[in-house]
Amino acid sequence: MRIAYLALVEIDVANACLVHTREITEGLAALGHEVTVMLPRPLRLQAWRGVRHVWVRWWGFDRPRQWAFFVESAWRLWRLHRRRRFDLLYVREMARHPFLPGLVRWLRLPLFVEVNGWLLDDLRLLGVARGEMRAAERCQRSLFRAAIGILASATGTAEALVTQYGVPRHRVQVQELGTNTTHFTPGNRRRARTDLGLPLDGPLILFAGSFHPHHDLSTLVNAFAQVTAHGVEPARLLLVGHGHQWEAIRRSVASSGITDRVIMIGFRPYEQIPLYFQASDIGVVPLTAAKIRQQNSAVASKLWDFMAAALPVVVTDFPSTLSVSLLTGKAYVVPPEDTNAMVNALRDLLGDAGKRARLAEAGLGYVRQHRTWRQAAAETADFVAKRLKDIA
Repeated sequence: MRIAYLALVEIDVANACLVHTREITEGLAALGHEVTVMLPRPLRLQAWRGVRHVWVRWWGFDRPRQWAFFVESAWRLWRLHRRRRFDLLYVREMARHPFLPGLVRWLRLPLFVEVNGWLLDDLRLLGVARGEMRAAERCQRSLFRAAIGILASATGTAEALVTQYGVPRHRVQVQELGTNTTHFTPGNRRRARTDLGLPLDGPLILFAGSFHPHHDLSTLVNAFAQVTAHGVEPARLLLVGHGHQWEAIRRSVASSGITDRVIMIGFRPYEQIPLYFQASDIGVVPLTAAKIRQQNSAVASKLWDFMAAALPVVVTDFPSTLSVSLLTGKAYVVPPEDTNAMVNALRDLLGDAGKRARLAEAGLGYVRQHRTWRQAAAETADFVAKRLKDIA
């Protein structure tokens, strides 16, 4: 297939959206598809393997420069499509896309939309005005109506597309995220700590991701404070990332009297993240109850990254979600927003090296067999091919 892939990447939580775009496009190219990505020009340092790049010079996140991006990317798409037809246009969901549905109808170009998360929630987090929210929702409806296929990264998101936007169920595919098992690998813990300048003694408990409200960092910090206060082997909590809750978490750490046991290092680029995984002993994915309900699962790309690095993972989940049976035996699952349960999980893993090793081995084996980005790209290509055949 000859695929045009358009992405503004206007909201990028902890660099996850750009990573997702890169991994899927490289995966599609590795499967033998011809992929042309259209991205804002500043991302030109991100040139990817096997993919043709078209850099959109005029772009920005305010409304006038967004319009400039849409106009220039549409003109480039039209020129390339006229020269040699694309089989489809694949679009990463954007808050605004004023004439994209009309353009694909005019070009007779099948449209596929990738929905990773829930854009309206991200806009609320950014404090977008009510009028802007209504405009974004109208744009979403228009885009989804024009799409012959939508790929959602979570079951809850897929259900919302059907129930809230009225998208026919057969047009929606749940495409869970993956991990790069070449980028995230087991490593030498002592060497990684030395390279990063981290303490060589004692276990490290790692959170890596955004400091945004869907991550329940308050419960994690409170639980860690209790763990350190009750004579468990001296451990440290390593927090990698940044976001809206950064200052609040920093104050919580200080008020708990654990500043000397918590390392907050801020944002780090994707290329450096594997070293922090290799330096750690336990990973934590503390999703809030609201986030788990929204997704109807506790699956997140960071979970697979932890497993690919052979880290035992503590993850929050409900017994009723689709993910809980999947995670059984591969992660230490606790209820969300339950400090006591988190305390017990951390104590149990810190005190039982054998359990850590068993969870790490099970998680590593699972992601290598089932949740690589290459497999996610293959599942994406299969769905696209099926939808194209259905409308032929």
